[in-house]
Amino acid sequence: MDEIDKKIIELLQENSRISITDIAKIINLSRPSVSERIEKLIEKGVLEKFTTYVPAHKVGHEVSFFMEISNIKISFDKLVNILLSNEYITEIHCVTGNTNYIVRASMPNIEMMNQLLSELMKYSHVVTSIVLHSPLAHRPIKPL
Repeated sequence: MDEIDKKIIELLQENSRISITDIAKIINLSRPSVSERIEKLIEKGVLEKFTTYVPAHKVGHEVSFFMEISNIKISFDKLVNILLSNEYITEIHCVTGNTNYIVRASMPNIEMMNQLLSELMKYSHVVTSIVLHSPLAHRPIKPL
């Protein structure tokens, strides 16, 4: 990956809807060359999808929270399937340390959060942290 690829990645992370024409102008490269580079980045798995960032509270998800899940009483696969089946869960991370999983979710209200927690507490120990404020909610990753 050269400096041009890195710049393409940065531009796409800033705005996934940027046109190939605009990228070509910014990096001073032809449109076909930019397209070819993007395709190669996709093939290598460097670019997985083109998406946008939506702040949860702007679309009715008033409660965002993290859960630390540990002391799991069912198989990890079964727990992960339970988590995956909930449309309000946005991230699931298997981690080291005393916690097995850190999970992020955003829900319309506290009542729904409590229902999820009640369900998960049947199978594991759950520690919850509600997000009060996010000075940095999302930062694009700079390629090294």
